[in-house]
Amino acid sequence: MKMINEKQKLIVNDLHGGAYKLLEKIGEGGQGTVFETDQVNLVVKITNALPDAQLKEVRKQFQNVMRLPLRDLKIALPLSLLKLKNHAGYVMELMDGLESLSSQIESMYTPKGQLDIIKYRDTGSFARRLLILKELAETLAKLHGKGLAFGDLSPHNIFVSTLTEHHQVWLIDADNIHYAEQSNQHHLYTKGYAAPELIRNEIGTNIQTDAWSFAVIALQLLTHTHPFNHGVAVEDDDPDIGEEKAARGEFPWVFDVEDDSNEIAVEGFPVFEMLNKRLFNLFHRCFGLSRLAEKLHERPTMAEWHYELHRTLSLLLLCQEKDCRSSFIVNKGMHCSFCIKSKPLTSEQYIRFRYWGYDQDPLMAEQPWFASSEQVFLSLGQEKVIYHEPHSYFDNELLKPWFRVALTDEGLKMTPEEGEHVILQNIDGSKSYTLHKTQILKTHQKGDKDLLITHSSLQMNSEKMHSFFWRFSW
Repeated sequence: MKMINEKQKLIVNDLHGGAYKLLEKIGEGGQGTVFETDQVNLVVKITNALPDAQLKEVRKQFQNVMRLPLRDLKIALPLSLLKLKNHAGYVMELMDGLESLSSQIESMYTPKGQLDIIKYRDTGSFARRLLILKELAETLAKLHGKGLAFGDLSPHNIFVSTLTEHHQVWLIDADNIHYAEQSNQHHLYTKGYAAPELIRNEIGTNIQTDAWSFAVIALQLLTHTHPFNHGVAVEDDDPDIGEEKAARGEFPWVFDVEDDSNEIAVEGFPVFEMLNKRLFNLFHRCFGLSRLAEKLHERPTMAEWHYELHRTLSLLLLCQEKDCRSSFIVNKGMHCSFCIKSKPLTSEQYIRFRYWGYDQDPLMAEQPWFASSEQVFLSLGQEKVIYHEPHSYFDNELLKPWFRVALTDEGLKMTPEEGEHVILQNIDGSKSYTLHKTQILKTHQKGDKDLLITHSSLQMNSEKMHSFFWRFSW
């Protein structure tokens, strides 16, 4: 690498003659460092110094990754190799406005190491963190669907939007990606995020070890808790020995409902109130069961994580306390999990839409209505998008929205997308209105009557035995 005088920055060259001035360091791990460059949306990764024999293997691995079918994924891929002595490196594309997830997690703490709840709320609260995890789960699920494993997942190689109103997620350090059947050849990992079977040297990195690392990151991002290292058994032991035992899967996780010998040592987020049963169950299947070799099959896949995170986002409500305004998962008490002064939401402050079907089959004559698990909660002051397809899809944002619904002080506002329509009707079908533009159901008209929202393509006709509706009370 050639040193220049201006600000004592380095210039590196790639094999095609391109020159890149290294600017700020934006990521660092055990294998090397990632630098911003003077070229728009281009960054470089440079490994630590390596012996000649290892350099050859590393450069070969970089070239192999460049040939993998990854162009459709949100992964910063090697574009060209760098000409370096004693180091290996490559140029990759990374959009502006991103920072490492590790830096966002660390920013939630005060200089004294205390968690700042206000910062947690002001950086998107629970909802934005779920969105980030859903995006990450989607990328990993698609990667796994190609038979590939990421290999060394940690907050250091996950980059997310700097601005809290966005939730873009990109992975860097793609040089560790490999075919899953080659897992015995790959043993790189980051301390604290590695699956116990990796630490026990039972296997190399693979799809299941990626899923473990994701679950650690998910718990850390949502609750700022490590699933093992923040437990009493680890903290009461010698620090290094306790963490090593935990990494090998010798301690239960901190929220294990059957074994409290390593229960959480410090007071933090009310995890049992924050997470609903289905989301908590994914964590428990991972940390409580699959840490043991004979229970590895219990570990949730990335597709499971994606589905449940997508579903959970539809179940979020917004705290109406002016000093809070945090997002939280709907619960029986209808109160915010993050707000000490929280009062239960009233029926004027939220509304629930649930996806129902109506079956004309004679066998269903006594009970023709059937409810699905798909539902959407909407808080006062919020707007949400409804799609024709209510279920969880990858790339859901690429689907065309059907209509938008907003709950205001004035009432419930429904706005069909351009070229779309919404059919609003009574549950008995006695009255029906087709909306092509915005319609507001006034607050003073509310009488807790069941109403249906449907589309002409979903309605019954002579050829269809079933019809489907979004059902709500107004």
